[in-house]
Amino acid sequence: MAKLFLLIAVLFSFSVFGQEFTYKEKKEIKGYPDYIMDSKFSPFRNYFALTIGNNSIEIFDKDWNKIFTHQGNPKSVGGHLAFSPDEKYLAYAKYKSDNDIAIIRLKDQKVVQVLNGHAYNINKLEFSHDGKCLVSTSSDNTINIWAWENDQMILSQKIKYDDSVMGASFSFNDKYLVAGGYNKTIYLYEKKGNTYQLFDTIPGIKYRIYDLAFHPTKNEFISSSQYQVRRYRLENKKFNFKDSIEIRVNRTLRYNSTGDFVVFGKAQDVVILKMEENQMTEFEKIYRHGDYVFGGDFSDDGLFLTSFGSDKSSIVWELTGVSPSKKSLITNYMDGELTSAQKIILTADVINNILNKLDYKLTAPRDEFETTIQYNDRRAKLKSNVLNQLQNFTEKHFNIKKKSSVVEISIDRIVGYNADLGIYKIRFLETDAGVKIPIEDAKQFKKNWKNSVVVAEKKQSKDGVSFEYKNFKLVTPVSKNRFDVTLVENPFHIIKKTRNTSTQSDISEGDISKNHLNTEGEGALGVDRALVFATNIYDSFSELVNPVLDATTVADELQSNYFVQTELVINPTLKEAIEKIREYAKMDYGKNDNLLIFFAGHGIYDEVFKEGYVISRDSKSDDVAKTSYLSHSNLRTMVNNIPCDHILLVMDVCFGGTFDPLIASKSRGADIYTEVTNEEFIQRKKKYKTRLYLTSGGKEYVPDGRPGHHSPFARKFLESLRNYGGNDGILTINEIIQYIEKVEPQPRFGEFGDNEPGSDFIFLVK
Repeated sequence: MAKLFLLIAVLFSFSVFGQEFTYKEKKEIKGYPDYIMDSKFSPFRNYFALTIGNNSIEIFDKDWNKIFTHQGNPKSVGGHLAFSPDEKYLAYAKYKSDNDIAIIRLKDQKVVQVLNGHAYNINKLEFSHDGKCLVSTSSDNTINIWAWENDQMILSQKIKYDDSVMGASFSFNDKYLVAGGYNKTIYLYEKKGNTYQLFDTIPGIKYRIYDLAFHPTKNEFISSSQYQVRRYRLENKKFNFKDSIEIRVNRTLRYNSTGDFVVFGKAQDVVILKMEENQMTEFEKIYRHGDYVFGGDFSDDGLFLTSFGSDKSSIVWELTGVSPSKKSLITNYMDGELTSAQKIILTADVINNILNKLDYKLTAPRDEFETTIQYNDRRAKLKSNVLNQLQNFTEKHFNIKKKSSVVEISIDRIVGYNADLGIYKIRFLETDAGVKIPIEDAKQFKKNWKNSVVVAEKKQSKDGVSFEYKNFKLVTPVSKNRFDVTLVENPFHIIKKTRNTSTQSDISEGDISKNHLNTEGEGALGVDRALVFATNIYDSFSELVNPVLDATTVADELQSNYFVQTELVINPTLKEAIEKIREYAKMDYGKNDNLLIFFAGHGIYDEVFKEGYVISRDSKSDDVAKTSYLSHSNLRTMVNNIPCDHILLVMDVCFGGTFDPLIASKSRGADIYTEVTNEEFIQRKKKYKTRLYLTSGGKEYVPDGRPGHHSPFARKFLESLRNYGGNDGILTINEIIQYIEKVEPQPRFGEFGDNEPGSDFIFLVK
């Protein structure tokens, strides 16, 4: 297994298009036994994949965890890959031999189909922009066009040539297809109905054609050969030669998502061309690989570049100054929360319509005088507006009928009936669903499913802009009976699933240890909650090994042995962290409820601003203004305003002690309560409003600890939890401090916000 690690590299910068272009090495993925033939990011950057010359493929998730690996025939030098535009599938050439293609479903990493339509080596794969077709080129002198039909790809069209075909590419609107190879001729096809028909050729190219790529937003394309890159543009219904640059190209070339740059390999260099209207120029050469560079690929959001080659490595570069695609803007506005149906409808026309209708005040960059809370309120409004438009376009795209507050949805197909469970599996709006239906009704439904519909209630969301679609029912045409529909995914909006490792309903009526302590009236106990954040993976900072382990263990301990409803949030972005805190700020709390907020990860202190910060997954290392960080002052304000009377904030991060400018640690003895009952003890502890914090250090760095062995602070914090409150089964903050006070560096404890003298924070053991 390849070991992923972060190399600290020099930051390079250049002036381009009025903004600063920078690149910085983020990861080197190496240690493979053969060449890296291809590497790419998926369209929404939830996956990264690379192929190896010994006919292997590896797929990683967005946290760089390897989730899939496969090796076919090692004698087949493979291969090439392509992600579908909805990020649902990955096509991988040379799956088991030189001439087959695996279709891998990404959500469960299953090979759902193997395509066998070529007789020899496959040279390139590319999905059409609408995701309905896949083109493959081959040294058997053919290109194949595959099309989806009932969740299977069929060979729709085969086109033959007199020599090997290397490159092929769809135009941005899929109207055109360009292909070429070793016979030094470019072939142009136009879509007519369901087939692509030849309408022009460009013969007489000086060198063999290695690759072709259409511009992502215009009717123009580029071709590469061993010594030249040429550009062609559609003018007067004909693609005419525009310009060229004499430069060596090792193999493939690719545009970034806006068409401003092209990347390829030249000997041992990664070369980036700047693509201006009337000229393409060599913009930058990156010398880092130890052998030939086969090519590169930009992520659609413009944040990363990957390069790969014969030195058996793939390098990931972090970028600034590269614009995201319009699709990535929509994805960003939605915080990545797009349903499968919404990903399908995001054509160029729909994207432009959505962006043109948005208020610039909502999409504008964050102002330096805008607080984090104000910015996130604005982003929430932006998300609501985009979601509303996505829902409207989803209804139009799938011809959904609307009747008052109800929508009617056609069924795409039926999958089958499970008689034992009484569930019929159906499919509509790009999602699977189960219908609880008796056998006799199921038989009638099978005969009339094409005339059946799924109905759902459509109601205004709390944001007053978008809509909620719920209570999905199957309505059969004959009996008009209604049956409950359970969705794998709501097609109209993402429903977030949170990890509640323990809920109040889990506590039985006979749970003596807690019910015995309940008193009449206000209730001495209330509800205990824990919100636990942990970050191991960072876009711009070195990765850590223990925070997720630490936080998961703490959450499990609270769930298993204490009366705590626990939610774990792993590797959140700044926005995700703030939104989650905001979610807890909107909850209803009783007078005796407790809330623990726990942070594990990187922290930093700014000597100029005299401010400490929690570093989020997407915080930028070069962010001088620190707007991509969670400042301690903002965190204090947000946590203090959560309407829960008893809050403890625990921060296992560097410089955590700077959370409060006045660090104070006061020990409170527990012996003064030895003569009172547990009920009286708890009532006294909960009499005053609590705003306390506990951090793993002061104004200094704190160690992460050995991999898999917890940080020093987390080890002692867990030790205090596992004391289980001693004889009385009540764990106080004072008891926790006794366990962690000798950790180096010294932890800090204090109060903030509206804390009242005499307050405390307690955990009750089951």
